[in-house]
Order: sequence, then C-alpha cells, then structure tokens
Amino acid sequence: MKKITFTLLLLLVVCSGIHAQNVITIDNSTGSNAQFNDLQTAIASASSGDILYVHPSETNYGNIEVDKPLTLIGFSHSSADKQTLITDLTLSSNASNVTVTGFRITDDLFIANGTPINNVVLENNRFESSMVINNGGVDNLVVRGNVINTMGSGSSTGDTFTNTLITNNLFYGSGLRLRFHESVTVKNNIFLTSDVFNSREETGNVTVQNCIFIGNTSGTANFNDDGVFFENCLAYNRSSGNTEALVGTNNIVNIDPLFTEDNDNANFDALLDNYILQPSSPGIASGVNGENIGIFDGGNFTFNNIGLTNGIPTVNIDAISTTVAPGQNLNVIISTTNN
Repeated sequence: MKKITFTLLLLLVVCSGIHAQNVITIDNSTGSNAQFNDLQTAIASASSGDILYVHPSETNYGNIEVDKPLTLIGFSHSSADKQTLITDLTLSSNASNVTVTGFRITDDLFIANGTPINNVVLENNRFESSMVINNGGVDNLVVRGNVINTMGSGSSTGDTFTNTLITNNLFYGSGLRLRFHESVTVKNNIFLTSDVFNSREETGNVTVQNCIFIGNTSGTANFNDDGVFFENCLAYNRSSGNTEALVGTNNIVNIDPLFTEDNDNANFDALLDNYILQPSSPGIASGVNGENIGIFDGGNFTFNNIGLTNGIPTVNIDAISTTVAPGQNLNVIISTTNN
C-alpha cells in the first residue's frame, strides 16, 4: 500500500464564531481548487477583518506585504512534508489588527518605517532571519510560540515595539534585541546560545523572567548584559565550560534543565527535540508565580514544535488504497488532531 498524506483544516470549528468576516483560501499547488493561487493577490482582494487560510505547498509564496487588518493562517513552519513558506513578510503602515500564525518566513519580517501600527499578533511562526521593527514601530504586540533567529537589531533608532509580550518562544542566532524595556514583558522563553540585549540600559533594566539559557562552549557561557535583570531563570552550559551567574534573583545556574529530549544540545530540531521539562527538572514550579520555567509553563498557550496553529483541528488521511476494483470499498486510514 502506498502511503498518501495530506491535511484538511476544519474550518467549521473555527468559523462558528465568525459573522462578518470572509474566509479566503489560497493554495499555489498545481491543480488546487482554492479561491486564489497567489497570496499577494488574495490580500489585495480581501476586506478588513477577513481570514486567509494559506495551504502548505512546496512552492514559496514569495515576498508578501500586508496593508490592512487581516488574519493570515498557514499550516505549519516545520512539518516534515507540509509547510507554508513566505520569503519576506512586511507589515505596512495600515497593518494594525493583524494576526500571522503558522508560517515559515525564510528571510525577514519588516514592520516598515512610517505610521505606527498596533494590535499585532505573531504566533507559531518560524523566523529564519531577522525581525526588523523600524521607526514608527508597533504598539500592543504579542510574540508567542515562535522559533526566532533574531528579533530586533539593538540600534538606538530601531526596535520600536512597546506594550509588548514576548513569551513561549524559542530563540537562537542573535536572540532578542530591544529598546523600550519599560513596556516589554519577556518571560518563559528558551534561548539557545543566544541572549537578551537592552540598547537603552542607561534608562533602566529589562526584566527577564522564567527563561532558560543554554550555552555550548568550552569557555564560560555568560548571558549577562548591561541593563538586563534576570528573575527565576536558568542558565546552563551544555559543553565543558562553566556558566556565569545571572544578575538578578532566584536564578539557577550550572544545573541541567532536563528537557525531555534535546537532540544535539545546541540547535533546534522540530522533529526530534522536546523541551517539556522532565518531572525531576529543577525548572518545575520554579517560576516567579510557581509556574514552570521555559516555554511549557502550564498556561493556556501550548508551544507547538512544528508550528500548527492552536485551536485549529486537522484531519490526516494517513493511508489510502492505491487501486480499487469496481464496486469495492476504498480503504482509508484517518487520524485527527485538536491543537
């Protein structure tokens, strides 16, 4: 039997509470029956408040600009055979009240210069390069459940995000660079050989809570930076070197966090790694309010390794008969998930 796999979004579950919005489907795969095969064309045709379901495809959807309030939902950023890919994603000056979830952005995210935007949610995406937020910036930003190479630049003029929640993300590369620390909450993230940088330390500290920092060096892993204060965080060096004590209170240093599975101790592998803490982990109930530290804090949001969007069930056809005689039944094996 030849195994054939594909996934259907159960839109009725999601759309049961939707009244005025239109639901638009996009798929650039050959032979698709979606309403659009080009994502930018679909965005241009959409009305404010519409929901765009962007199907997985082997073909990248290219450089995309969002210029109105929309919800964009991709399938996954790291599924083994089903990903929704964008090259560059730009949120322009009219892109307030935008949600983007379930995409693999293979280059950069830009929140462009110009009029400030607000109420943006970036969730369950993978950002493989930089998240660049220039002057103008964004107010009321939620960054949650993403896999991020670099957020911000650390410059004195960029990184203009305020009233921002950055939580349940996995950072690698250059990590997190921020400017307006007074209104940014950083909690329950994991930083793999990366750190947090405060570009305006002269005005005070950014407080980082319930985060795990993993080094991989034969020297001393040092995650401290001027203007960064750590509360109830854990720092550990996977290699033979030591770890510098974190500046702050109630931190854990030089103790293995005991992830369920951390394949190579340094890089993120969506199909192998599992950052749920083992029952004997020192991070269990060690957070500021007694929650677990790291990306699985036991709250209402659950990090998904491959970037499936929370709350959208899927139906998988795992196997199907390759040939069927006239009048005989078609044998299908179906599985479901409820993320």
